[in-house]
Amino acid sequence: MTRVIGIVSGKGGVGKTTFATNLGVALNTLDKKILVVDCNITAPHVAYYLGARDYSTTLNNVLRGEVDVRFAPSCQSGVMFIPSSEEVNELMKVDINDLKNYIKSLDKSEKYDYIVLDSAPGLGKEALSVLEACDEIIFITTPTIPTIMDMTRCAEVANKLGHRKFKVVFNMVRKKKFELKEEDAEKFFGVPVLGTIPFDEDIMDSTAQGIPFLWFKPRSSTSKHFRELAENLVGIKHTKQSIFNRASKRFRRIFKRERI
Repeated sequence: MTRVIGIVSGKGGVGKTTFATNLGVALNTLDKKILVVDCNITAPHVAYYLGARDYSTTLNNVLRGEVDVRFAPSCQSGVMFIPSSEEVNELMKVDINDLKNYIKSLDKSEKYDYIVLDSAPGLGKEALSVLEACDEIIFITTPTIPTIMDMTRCAEVANKLGHRKFKVVFNMVRKKKFELKEEDAEKFFGVPVLGTIPFDEDIMDSTAQGIPFLWFKPRSSTSKHFRELAENLVGIKHTKQSIFNRASKRFRRIFKRERI
């Protein structure tokens, strides 16, 4: 069954689209069939963040009924995506309220393991359409009190829409004293934290060049955090931990044999 996940935030500039695109890349490396949909039709960035410059169909075409949504996706290095048009005149006669029905059509096609919906920030019409269309929500926020308060408003709306799966990702974590800790968020707000992404200036560099960070710096510590978040989402153990466990068992067998 396809898992439809809305990537949302209370405000812009917290790394929502960066997370959405890199999550798509990370899930693809786990051999998952992934589709990233740019649902921020007024300020789209998914195609640029994926480094895609050549595509013919957009979400705008789908919402205007010009193209069947099943034939809309483009591909960038294995990651399927549906961009939104960057042209202002393409906003005409587009009704984002129909998003839910189109996503249901994709879900029923059973072509994808995950459909990631990159929302507009806040709780405007575009964001509400994403909340209605998705089954799960990942809220992207920096670990500070004002942005956390935005999370509570989003959680309230999600609860009214009947969503039960609501997770949080702390982005741009600097490990400062004023930052909220994961355990504090889970304790005070009752919301599970899927993971954290550290502050990394190289992310700004990769974004400026339009290259997903996992392709830009695949061996970095920050890329490891992205991969671990994807593994947490899928429900598998971290690769490093699995390797450590196997090595530990092997060492114990050798040690036991030598003692005999």
